[in-house]
Amino acid sequence: MKNILNIIKKNINNNETFQKLSAILTVVFLYVAMQAIGITCPIKYVTGVSCAGCGMSRAWIALFHLDFKEAFYYHPLVLMPLIVAIIFLMKSKINKNVYKIIMFTTIALFGIIYIYRMICGSGDIVVFKPREGLLFRFTNIFKK
Repeated sequence: MKNILNIIKKNINNNETFQKLSAILTVVFLYVAMQAIGITCPIKYVTGVSCAGCGMSRAWIALFHLDFKEAFYYHPLVLMPLIVAIIFLMKSKINKNVYKIIMFTTIALFGIIYIYRMICGSGDIVVFKPREGLLFRFTNIFKK
């Protein structure tokens, strides 16, 4: 893995771009590692409450199967992480104010959709079950 990163670094002229790409690859690696041990969402695992990105993995799987309807059902912003990653990598070429507006809009969209899915959702994707979270189970040990 280290050799691969060194090869990539030699081919990337800008050190800032290498750092951004490394950050993205680290997140992907950690996500895959968590999936391998059965933790699909660290936030949901700890709190029992779905995060704003809940359903995104299933949406991407549906997207890879070219099932756009199902992908949108699992998460309406299924393409947003890809768009944000591209914008993040091109940050130095984008006007600072435009970049801030894009990021704020992205966060706002995720927030709005999250709240809507918590209130109006059927509970099959976004859930609120704090009693199933690690935090609740851990604190419950000390109550007994």
